Amino acid sequence: MRKILSTILLTSAFASAALCQEFEAVSVKPNKSMSGSSRSHSDQGLYSGTNLSLKNLITTAYDIKDYQVEGPDWLASERFDITARFPAELPKDRDKYQAAFTAMMQKMLADRFKLAVHRDQKTFSVYGLTVGKAGPKFKEVPGGQSRSNGDDNHYQGNAITMAKFAEFLSRRMDLPVIDMTGLTQSYDLTLDWVPEPKQSDKSNEPAEIVGVTLTEALQDQLGLKLENRKAPIGILIVDHAEKVPTEN
Repeated sequence: MRKILSTILLTSAFASAALCQEFEAVSVKPNKSMSGSSRSHSDQGLYSGTNLSLKNLITTAYDIKDYQVEGPDWLASERFDITARFPAELPKDRDKYQAAFTAMMQKMLADRFKLAVHRDQKTFSVYGLTVGKAGPKFKEVPGGQSRSNGDDNHYQGNAITMAKFAEFLSRRMDLPVIDMTGLTQSYDLTLDWVPEPKQSDKSNEPAEIVGVTLTEALQDQLGLKLENRKAPIGILIVDHAEKVPTEN
């Protein structure tokens, strides 16, 4: 709880420092393709997105997850194409850069969609990432430049915090994963597992798993485990937003 609140306060502090930043130019157009796919990327001084919902844009602007946004259903159904040009000078520090980017996105949403929001908290069912009885099976490393990569059966992290690792696990689990390990430093982590297969189309019986699942690998290889918990998580409530953005 204290760590969650500290993260929110830290993010808010960075955002406040970056409020002077705004995109040099922004184009927002409705997308009526009815496509089920969307994409976004930053390249050569531009942020661009295709077929993004306003909910997508809000999660990017406030650096939160989809389940943390509450508002009208159309936030997820109305789609837009966006191109935004970055200003010439942006901070080189990663955290300050991210704060500047989110501040620019928030200002753009307020200007173009008249977005108004407020923060609150809501209790969710989560997985608590905890340390097993035998203790962690990895060592602390000096903090510094962290990097990680992972896919459906392998994760490699260098100088990673438990909070960042929990974010990765959240993308692989059916519930949010919250760091409850009490481990506050940086660590090198390697994890291998076998993805749980989906239920067979031709049978009510699930397909056989050959190898260790993600939850088993966490305990066997890292000495960590996931426990069913309830936890308060910060949410963003949309008070007002316009379906049609202001003209370019």
